[in-house]
Amino acid sequence: MSKFTSALRTGLLPCLALALSAAAMAGEAGPARHAAIESMGASVSAYKDYMLNCGGCHRYDGEGVARNAVPSFRNSIGLFTRLPEGREYMIRVPGAAQSQLGNAELADVLNWMVANYSPDALAPDFRPFTAGEVGAARPYRFDDVVAERRRLEARLQQMGLTPAPYLYGSN
Repeated sequence: MSKFTSALRTGLLPCLALALSAAAMAGEAGPARHAAIESMGASVSAYKDYMLNCGGCHRYDGEGVARNAVPSFRNSIGLFTRLPEGREYMIRVPGAAQSQLGNAELADVLNWMVANYSPDALAPDFRPFTAGEVGAARPYRFDDVVAERRRLEARLQQMGLTPAPYLYGSN
C-alpha cells in the first residue's frame, strides 16, 4: 500500500465522511440526514470503544441501570444535543472526560451513541461532535455533575422534553 493510500484511509477519508455527514445534517431533515446519522452509527471502532469504556455501566444496549444511578441512553441522550451546554455535558461527564480515549475517539463514540441509541431525539440542527470540540471542553471538570444534570433536565423539561431518569442522590 502506498503512503498516499495509507494516508487516505487513516486521515482524509474519515474527515471527508464526517464533513459530508455534517453537511447533510445541516440541511433539511429527510433521507440525507437519516443516512448521515446511520453512517455515524456504523463505526466498528467507535462501537468497540463504547463497549470497552462505557458499556460496563451503561450496558451493551445503552439501557443503563436506573436503580444504580446509571441513566439509559435510549431515546434520551440525543436530547442533550438540543442545548449547547448539553453537548458540553456529554463531553465533560466523568466517564467520558476521564476515559483513556483520545479526543477524536471520544467524539466518534459520542456520535456513535447518539446515532444508535437516540437518533430521533437529536437536535434538528445536530452537527457531529468533533475532536476539536471535545478537546476544548474536556479539560474542565464539573464541581457537581449531579447538579449540572439536574439543571439540564429542568431546561429540557421546560422545552417539553423528558430525558431518562437519573436517580443519583435519590432514595
